[in-house]
Amino acid sequence: MRDTFKLVIGMLLLINLAACNTLPRDKPPVDIPLTATEESPTAVANQSWMIVTEEYAEEKGIASWLVEGDGYWTPSEDDILKLEEKIGEYLSQNPSQFYRQPPVWERLDEYQRQYIGIERGDKQIIYGNYFCDSGRVNWREELVIVEDGGDCFFQIEYDVESEVFIKLLVNGVS
Repeated sequence: MRDTFKLVIGMLLLINLAACNTLPRDKPPVDIPLTATEESPTAVANQSWMIVTEEYAEEKGIASWLVEGDGYWTPSEDDILKLEEKIGEYLSQNPSQFYRQPPVWERLDEYQRQYIGIERGDKQIIYGNYFCDSGRVNWREELVIVEDGGDCFFQIEYDVESEVFIKLLVNGVS
């Protein structure tokens, strides 16, 4: 009887912790302002993507809470264009990560992207934040961070020197 009681209490505790780590689907993304100074956080932007500057990433300490890194750098437009050229093929090689139809790699024009340059040792990594819904967040001025949401939200890491993707993270579904 005592073991059953402990098991039930443990399960309730886990359920409670899990509930605290998720946002309801109808809740808007977390607002994390990118514009801490008068200068724009954007180094280069086009209709579907923007690059977060090294200065802004450093000021906010993005690598300390978003992704592992030792420092920051500002990717060039050419760096992003090389990544953009390869992202569709990379995603198509990882179909089990996605579930919606048509496949994500066929709908990339529906996604906005935020790119952040992360230094990891002597490597320059581009962290890409992809989202098909920014909620009420102005994605050119604030990072879009969402828990859950499924494959409407995913992140990649790309090694600039070797021109290969090293990580894919797709948000879960609550």
